[in-house]
This record gives sequence, structure tokens and C-alpha cells, in this order.
Amino acid sequence: MAPSIYNLRRLLKYRSKSEMLEMFDGQGQLVLIVAQFMIKLCSEDDPVIVLLKRLDHSAKLSWGYTHYSEEDRKLSIVFQSFMEELQVFFKVPNSMSTLSPKELVAAFIDHILEILQEILNLQPYFIHHVEDSIQSLKEELKFLLIFLGDTPLQPTELETTKKILADIEVVANEMGSFLYSFFFSTNRISMTGMKQTLSDLLGNVDLLKKNIKKHCITVAKILPSGVTPMTSVFSLSLVDSILDYLNDLMNNKDVRIFDFMDQIRTNHQELMFLQTFLTDIGVEKYPVFEEFSIRIRDIAYEVEYIINSFAPVWYLSFRIPQVMEKIQLVSTQFREKMKMYAAGQLQKNAEYLSQQLSLQALRPHIGDGNIIGLEDVKHEIKEYLIGGPSNLQIISIFGMPGLGKTTLAKNIYHDAFIRKHFDSCGWCVVSQTYQKRNMLIDILMSISDIGRDIILNMEDDDLSIELYNCLKGSRYIIFMDGIWNVTAWFDIRLCIPNDHCGSRILLTSQIAKVDMDTLSRSFKHPRFFNYPLRFLTHDECWNLLLFKVFDNEQCPPVLVDVAKKIARNCGGLPSTVVFIASVLKKLEKEKSLWMDVAENITSYISKDTNDYMNMLELSYNHLPMHLKPCFLYFGAFEKDKEIPVQKLIMLWAAEGFIQKAENRSSEDVAEQYLLDLINRSMVLVAKRKSDGRIKACSVHGAMHDICLRVAEKENFMKVMKDQLSIYEEHHRLSIQSRSTPSFSRPFGLHVRSLLGHLPDPSAFIFSSLKVLKVLDLSNTDMSLYNLTGSEALTVLRFLSISSIPSLIKSFENLEFLFVDNKEVVEIPAIFLNMVKLRHVHFSGGAQFNESLRIQETQDENFLLNNLQYLSSIFINDENDEKILRFLPRIRTLKCRITLFWDSSENCYRYPAFGFLNHLESLSVSFRPSYVSDDISREVIDLQRNLRKLTLRNFDLSWKQMNIIGMLPELQVLKLRDDTIEGKKWDTGEDEFQQLRYLELDVLQIEHWNVSYSQFPRLERLVLRSCQNFEIPVNLVFIQTLEKIEVHGCAESVEVSALQIPEGQRAFWGHEYLKVIISH
Repeated sequence: MAPSIYNLRRLLKYRSKSEMLEMFDGQGQLVLIVAQFMIKLCSEDDPVIVLLKRLDHSAKLSWGYTHYSEEDRKLSIVFQSFMEELQVFFKVPNSMSTLSPKELVAAFIDHILEILQEILNLQPYFIHHVEDSIQSLKEELKFLLIFLGDTPLQPTELETTKKILADIEVVANEMGSFLYSFFFSTNRISMTGMKQTLSDLLGNVDLLKKNIKKHCITVAKILPSGVTPMTSVFSLSLVDSILDYLNDLMNNKDVRIFDFMDQIRTNHQELMFLQTFLTDIGVEKYPVFEEFSIRIRDIAYEVEYIINSFAPVWYLSFRIPQVMEKIQLVSTQFREKMKMYAAGQLQKNAEYLSQQLSLQALRPHIGDGNIIGLEDVKHEIKEYLIGGPSNLQIISIFGMPGLGKTTLAKNIYHDAFIRKHFDSCGWCVVSQTYQKRNMLIDILMSISDIGRDIILNMEDDDLSIELYNCLKGSRYIIFMDGIWNVTAWFDIRLCIPNDHCGSRILLTSQIAKVDMDTLSRSFKHPRFFNYPLRFLTHDECWNLLLFKVFDNEQCPPVLVDVAKKIARNCGGLPSTVVFIASVLKKLEKEKSLWMDVAENITSYISKDTNDYMNMLELSYNHLPMHLKPCFLYFGAFEKDKEIPVQKLIMLWAAEGFIQKAENRSSEDVAEQYLLDLINRSMVLVAKRKSDGRIKACSVHGAMHDICLRVAEKENFMKVMKDQLSIYEEHHRLSIQSRSTPSFSRPFGLHVRSLLGHLPDPSAFIFSSLKVLKVLDLSNTDMSLYNLTGSEALTVLRFLSISSIPSLIKSFENLEFLFVDNKEVVEIPAIFLNMVKLRHVHFSGGAQFNESLRIQETQDENFLLNNLQYLSSIFINDENDEKILRFLPRIRTLKCRITLFWDSSENCYRYPAFGFLNHLESLSVSFRPSYVSDDISREVIDLQRNLRKLTLRNFDLSWKQMNIIGMLPELQVLKLRDDTIEGKKWDTGEDEFQQLRYLELDVLQIEHWNVSYSQFPRLERLVLRSCQNFEIPVNLVFIQTLEKIEVHGCAESVEVSALQIPEGQRAFWGHEYLKVIISH
């Protein structure tokens, strides 16, 4: 745990205390900056850290005394001693094992920049003499940082790189010496000496810049392609994102690239071509194209970095042409490989194939003879296998790795009753790169008496014929373990007769839906069952652990509690229980040793290479290229936490993970990505929305461990739960410690995402994070933070924050804005200038400010064409309604409205929504006003394409309800807080024909009349706090109804709800309608 400087910081804020320590006002603040840098560098037992702790303690003691007390005198002595020890921190740190020399120099220059910025902010009495020179020095340091993050410094093994890096270090140390001598000294400051030193420093920087240009030219000749990938985790959509950004810069004639526009346009088109080709082929199957994908991505990153770092024009004048030449070279090489690809001369990736084939070999064995905890599952599956019709049935057991699918299947395979019931029991192992011949051999060897050597020497056609003949006319069962898609089934389908003898196929798969429709069509009238294998309960994990560790012996009483804790922490995965049991068997039966296992399950599983972790990692390797970064991103969230899907897919889109799809939004494509991950059993569904879509998701603890393991290994992301380093090399940082005194601000020249609990607010600035695209401050109280430098975040796409920042106008590329406000906020006029906004959410509500209303009347041609989601806003008058007309593509709107005066119609009315032609989801809360009881309200104007509607506190007439009932696309309707007037609801003919979900919440209706032809597609009915109400008996005729929920309602409602499934059972023979009742 890093030392705290809370007491020292608090004391230095007060003039009466700080003036006895400082040579000039604010000097103590500079000392705090150096202290934070020092904490990152030094261990807790370092003498200077010990001195810092002593200083902070002395500040605590001094706090309670009056001026010039004995404690003040002691504090002054310790403070002066500490100042003298700081000199060593004004030169580039010595080599650290985790950081390269380049990173150390960059971190030190960033440290100097922070001090210079604070000096300019403090404005000490003497600064006006040298302010311009210090400002110039700051700009030169910014450039050096830009260069340190640029590609020409990547080939660190070259002598020219080592030399230029040494030159930069010399200049950086000179600047550090200058700062310490003039701003941390206890001596009087010589202005003449300061001016001369600054002049010399600026002159040295000019010489250094000439050498930097020579170095860039030299490196470009030596390494023209300059490939040094930071991570092998990539997605072609990342390049799409950068290309779109470059296109915007060209269309807007950005001053940074104006002089190079033609070159950039030509090469932009070339990159677009390369990108399109790579998208159309299986990149991961061809190593040469995988290499090109990484090279193209790195070039795109390089262009983005050079432009967004705000490098000086003289630097851009030769760096941009260099990158353009690199694109031409890659393009030429790429076209040569394309010719080879077209001629079929490229070899597929041998590593890719070997990884596919090795999955089955890595499966951990829970034990063929024991399925502790899965006995009921085995019994249920046996019922499927033995019972049912005579035609062929296919049963698929699916779930995430480690649940025991193979173990369960083997146990069923060896079950005496199964082997007696079926004439033949066949077994084969399938993988993503299976071989048909091997499958046929496996099955034949398990069902035939033919000798092994004879089978192995058969031709493929003979194997097929022999298998067909062996199965023909018999009742057989074939186990296909580890199937990934239906292709494997179709390869052997013709060898599998369907003689209506009660034969069965049992599949195990990580895939939830192995294309059931296709499987079903492969035979005439087969039956298909998908069986999701569940996690073990805590008790089942405990019983399995007992069996594996103690066999038939009792657990020692002293270990029972800790052993149960270990079982609980295994997360319901049998494979985890078995692995941990093997660890426990090797330990002495001492409570302290076992408690260490209980509290560090993850470290015990992942610290050593083992088959289970390797199998999970191979499951990740099997993911398609575009899903890999999406899966690894789950590591950014804390373990075992539910993740809001809406936020997750916005983050994916902001990161550039989502590929373009014609006529589909990135959010829709991202939702499909999530469904694919769920289907592959990599992600779990935590909550669903009323329309059945996923509201929240999570990953199992074991999968979360894989996310962290792979993400850090591949340099994709770093999760920090302890102190930050002085330099972070990863593109994404997730800070998951709430102990903010342990942290100072994060720094890294290529940090693109920053999430979690941010560090010490007094030290946090953004100016060095110029390529930041994601900034999640939702867990941070922004009233404590200094937003210095946030105007540099011009490429920011995602921002989650507790209030609207004043500098939001700088975020010209912002697409997703989440404001977690507690009170209503005003939306500024700049909102209408942020044309890239797609998703805006205000937790506590928002209203348009006056200047925005004025702009609405002056600029009627301005449109936010990209905004698709807006929540939650107040619509108080016709000007607010007019602003909505600037949002023609809005798909989801959540608002609070009131009646307002329409000046053109001379009446009070509701806001209109019918002009929002793309609106699919609308949630409206009505706020009564003093006119609401006296004015006759017209029907609310709704868009006919609405699919989801929520109304609260409306008191709607039956005429209005009939209009809602006739909305042709409406699938979800939620009526809350007395939205319907009167005691009776007569549903009209042909109403609610598409409705799937209906929620009635705190309504006063007592009679609801429904005919058998209404609500023909209703699947779920939810009633909350409804009294004196009975569910209509005619709901019995709705065959699609799956669930009725009754929460906090009268007993009569509960009784009527229970009658519906009874009626369906009697009338239709249905058994699947569930009734859930809670009070």
C-alpha cells in the first residue's frame, strides 16, 4: 500500500501553515507533485518514503496547533530535509525492470510538464519575467513526448535510436536540474540566472530537433515498413474506425493535414481497398494476411497518433509523407500476395489448425465414473434418450468449458441401462477442424467387432459403408463429443440410417444453438432437444470437493468451514473443484494454508500452466477475429459484476470493435456480437428486458480470469488494483481500486481507454492522453477533479461522467454521453453542434437551456442526424418540442412532459411525437400542471412504427387506449401509475395484434374484458400493485402466453392468475405457462 499524503496536502492549502514552509506561494503544491512521482518509483521501505511518511505524520500533528508551535517547528525541519532529498527525482530514473529506457524518459518529461503547468497556474511573483520562455519550454517538452510515442523510436536495437534517446535524456535532465535549482531551492531566486538557463535550454532543444529529423529519415530508410505490433489482438473494424476519422478530417479540411490532403486521400483509398479485401477472407487462416492485417492496423494507428498528438507543422511535413510511402510499400507487397491467393498458392495457418485439433486433448477429466452433483441431470437426459417416439432424436448438451459435458456424456455412455437398451453405442470426438475419416474410425471401433488394424486400413468409402451396415435396422446411440457446427454432422449423416427404431444422437457442445433447424431437416421428422447444462450448487460443489480430497473419509472438523468456503468460491464449475482438490491433497491439513487457497482461488488456478486454463484459453483462440477484443473487454469490469448491455455495446462501438454493416447501426451489430458470445457459452445472461432482449450480462469468474490473463499477455488491457506505474504501455487501463490515495494520475502515450475508479483528484490531468477514445468517470465525483488539459481529448468517443463538463465543446468526435447526474441539469447550446452524438443519457433528467431554445428559432436547418437515443429530457413547451425536430433519426426517447400552450392552435395539448419517423421506443412520464384538470386534452400523437411504449401517470381515455391498441408494430406496452381512467377496460377487436409483453402497474381498473381474438401473440403479462382486479379468463385462449407475474396485488388477482394455467392445461394440454407471485 502506497503512503498517503493526505495530511500534508490538507495543511498546505492553508496560508497560515504553508507560509512557514514555502519560499514562494504554492511551492508546496509543486512538492506534492514530486511526492506523487516519487511514490510510483520507490518501495515502501525506501528511506525517502519513510521520510515522506514522517512528514505527513508531522503535518497531522501540526494541524491541531496554533501558528509557530513546537509541532510547526518540527514540521519545518522535516519539510526542509525532504526538499533536499527531492533532487534525485529531477533526473531520468535509473532502469526499472518493467520499463524500457524510452518509457522512463517519457514518464520523466511528463513529470516535468506537470510541474511546469502547475508553475504557470500558480503564477508566483517572479514568473512574469520568464513566463513566455517557460511556456515555450512547455511546448518543446510536449513535442518531445509526441516523438517518444511515435514509430521512429520503436526499433530500439538500432544505434541511431539509442543515440537520439540518449540525447533526449540529456536535455530532459538539464530541464530537471533547472526546475530543482530555481523552484525547489531554499535560496533566493536569481532572475538573471533563470533567464540565461532558459535561453540555453531552448537552444539545446533546437539542436535536438535537428537530430530528431535526421533520425526519422535514417530509420525510414533502414526499416521502411516499421512493423512493431503492440498487440496481436486486433479487429479489422479498428482500422475502419480510423479510416472514418481520416475521412472526416479530409471532408472538414482540417488544418493539421491541409498541406498533405492529396497524399492522404490517395492512401486513404488504398487502405480502404486493402481493408475490404481482408474483410472478405478468413484472415486468421492465412498467416501472411494476418501479418498484413496487423501491419495495416499499425499504420492506421501511426497516422492517427501523428495527427491527434498535435505535432508541430515542421514535424508533420516529413512524417506524414513517410507514412504515406509506407502505405505504398505495404500495398505493393499485398497485391503480390493477392495474386498468390488467387492462384491457390498460400498455405493455411498451421498453428491455427493445431490449436483447433488440440482442444480435445486438453479437456480436464472430472472422472468417468462419478458425476457428483449431476445425478438429476443424468436421469433427465436418460429419459430423453430412452423415452419418446421411435423416430430419430438428437439431444445437445451445451455449456461453458469445465461444466462437465464430456464427463456426463461418458457416464451416460458407460451406463449399464443405456448399453442394454441400445443395440450399439458409438463414440467419436469432434473439434472445429475435425476429420471425417477419424470420426468414422472412432464410431466403428466403438460399435464393431472388426479388428483395429482392419478398420485403420479401410478406404474412406468403405468406412462409410461399413458404418451404415452396422447401424442399419438396429436401435443405436451415437455420442458426438465437442461439436462446433452442423458440418461435422452432415459429413457422416449419410452413414446414419433412420429406421424408426428409437435411435438417438447425443451431442456435447460449447455452442448453445448448433443450427437446430438444419439438423432437424437432415432427417424426416426428427426431434431435437437443446439441454443447457447448469452450474453446480454450493452443496454439490462441497460434496464433489469432499469426494475428491477425502475419498470416503470425513473432513476434519477444524477444516469444514474453510473447505466449504473453497467450494463456494469455485463458482459452480466441476473442473475448478477438481483442480483445487488436487491442490488441497498436496497441502498439510492446516487451516491457515487452506484459508490461503480459499481467498486466492484465481491465483492458484492461473499461476501455473494447467490443462484447464489452457482449455479455456483455447476457447478464446477459437473465437472469430472480430469477437476476440469484445470478449477481452469484459476484463475491464470488476469480477462477478452484472454489466449493463447498453453501456457495454456503446463501449465496444467507441473502441472501434464493431464492423460496418449495410443498413444496420453499430449498436445492432454489437448486440449480435454479444449474442454470438452468449451462444458460444463465453458470456452469461444476467437479466432480460421486457421484449426478451438482454439487459445485463456477466462472465463466469473463470472466464474473467482468462480475459485478464490474455489481455495483459497480449498488451490489450491492464487492470490495476494497486499502485500505478510511472508509465503505462497498454492501450486500455481499468483501475479497480477505490483506495485513491494509493494512486497518482495514469500516464501513457498510447492509452486509448481509461475506466474504473480514477486516482488522486488533485493530480489528475488529461493533457497527455491525446488519443483517448473512452473515458469512464461514472464512479468518480467530478466535483473533486481538475479537468486541466481535457480540451486535448478531441478524439474522445465515449464519456461517462457525473455532470456536463464546461469544455464539452472540445469533444467534437463524441458519440456516446452518459451523465450520471443526481439533479436535473441544463443541456447547453453546444449540444446542437456535436453532430456525431448518437447516444445521450441523463440519469437525473435534463432540460434544454434558454440559449438552446433561442438557437432553435434562429437555425431551423440544423440537424443531429446521428442521434438515435436520448434519455431523459423534459418537454415543457412548444420550443422544447421544436428542438426534437432536430433529431430526425431518433430511435429511443425517454422524456417527462406536461401540457403546454400551443400558440398557433390557441389551446393546451400534449407534445407530439408523430413526426419522429424512426422512433421505435418511447417512454413518457406525464407531470400534471395547474391546467390539467380544466383543459380537455387531445389524443397524444404517436409514431405508428412504435415497438415499445411506456406511459406513466396519464389518465388516458378509452378512445386514446383504442388508438394505442391499433399501433401495428407495438410489441411492448407498460402502463403505470393510473395511466388508464375509469374502472373498466374493454379491449377492442383487432387491437394489440403484435403485443408480446404487457405490464399494468398501479392501475385502478376492476374489469378487463378480452375476447379470444385479442392479444394473439402475448407472451408475458406483469401486474404490479393492482387491487380489486381479476385477470380475464379468456387469456386461456392465448396459446403463446408463457409467464404471468403478480407482484404486490390483491388476493383476487393471484387467484385469477392461477386459474389461467389450469384452464390452458384443460383446454390445450399446455404445461409450460408459469405463474410467479410475490408480495
